[in-house]
Amino acid sequence: MDYSRYVCPVKERWQCLLVSMGLSGVLAWLFYRSWWGMLLFPVVCIVYMKSYRDVQIKRQKERLLYEFKDTMQALSSALLAGYSMENAWRDAERELLELHGDQSIMLAEVHRMNVAVRMNEPIEYVLAEFAGRSGCEEIESFAEIFVFAKRSGGDFAKIIRTTVKKLTGKIEVEQEIATVLAGKKLEGRVMNIMPLLILAYMKLTAGDFLDVLYGNSLGVCIMTVVLIGYALALKLSARILDIRI
Repeated sequence: MDYSRYVCPVKERWQCLLVSMGLSGVLAWLFYRSWWGMLLFPVVCIVYMKSYRDVQIKRQKERLLYEFKDTMQALSSALLAGYSMENAWRDAERELLELHGDQSIMLAEVHRMNVAVRMNEPIEYVLAEFAGRSGCEEIESFAEIFVFAKRSGGDFAKIIRTTVKKLTGKIEVEQEIATVLAGKKLEGRVMNIMPLLILAYMKLTAGDFLDVLYGNSLGVCIMTVVLIGYALALKLSARILDIRI
C-alpha cells in the first residue's frame, strides 16, 4: 500500500459526487442564476475530489505515524527485555494487536515484515521498502539509520529510543498546534462561507439590485471573475492554516 495515495471506495465516490452536485447547484444559483451554471460540475467535482483525497492522505499518514511510534515503543521494550531484533518485531505485532486491534494499518505492515523474515528475507530490506511507501520523513529516516546500524552492528535499543523520543515530541507539538488553531480554523470556515451567505441574502431580499449581473455576458464575466477570486481566497486560507513541523 502506498500511503501517499488514497483510493476512494465506491461509497465515498458517490458521496463526493453528490456533494459536488450540491455545491455546483448552489454556485449556479448564486453566481449565474441559471442551470447553465451546472457546467461548473466537472470542475467542482475534480477540485472537491482532490481536496477530499488530500485530507484522507493526511489523516492516513498521521495515523500511520502515531501507530509507528507505538511500534517503536514496543520494539524498545522488547529489546531491553533481551529479545533479538527478529523476536522483538514479533512481540511488537502482539502489542499492536492489543493496542489498536486488527484494523491497525501498522499491524498489517509489521505482520508482513515478520512473514518476510520467516521466509529468510532480511528485515532491513523489508523495512526500507515499507519506509519508501509510507511517505513519512520520520519513518524513512529511521529505516536508513536502521539499515546502516544493521550492517555495522549499531546499538538498536538506543536508536529506537531516540526515534520514539523524537516522534513523541513531534506528535505532542502537532497536538498543541492543533489545539491552538482549532478556534482559528472554525473562524476560517465561517469567514469562507460568509461571502456565499451575504450573496444569498442579497438575492433573497434585494434581488432587483443584482439583476444587472445576471442574464447578460458582462454580468457572467464579472461573476466568473468573482467566483475565481473566491476560490483563490479559499485556497489561500487553507494554506495559511496548514502549519507543518
